[in-house]
Amino acid sequence: MKNLTTKLMFAAAALVAAGAASAQTMKADIPFAFQAGGKVMAAGTYRVDLRGPSGTVVLRDTGWKSVVLAKPITHIEGKKENTAKLVFACGRGPCSLVQAWPGYSEDGLLFKTPKLDRNEEASLTVIHLRLDAAD
Repeated sequence: MKNLTTKLMFAAAALVAAGAASAQTMKADIPFAFQAGGKVMAAGTYRVDLRGPSGTVVLRDTGWKSVVLAKPITHIEGKKENTAKLVFACGRGPCSLVQAWPGYSEDGLLFKTPKLDRNEEASLTVIHLRLDAAD
């Protein structure tokens, strides 16, 4: 029984270590209001936590006043890049988080966004992430 308990403890420790390795805390300077996860956020500097295979992205302003959890609708395949980034679609209203690319894998995340009016034009804005000095 003691041997089984020891093996279970090692397995649990390995899972925790793997989860910590797949989550990265990055920082982003977002110069415009945006929406993500159904919440509108103000322009500012954000800590961005990319939470591994489940794909949850946590955006938290550096003043710890606002936080939003954005769950993707699907994963998207792309070429492996070393640059982590967020992609926003910007139209008349606040920009919307469309994609997140962690920079350590080929898969990105695609988020649900509000529909544009028929005559509304939108542009994509890419915000590059940098490692958070707190890590």
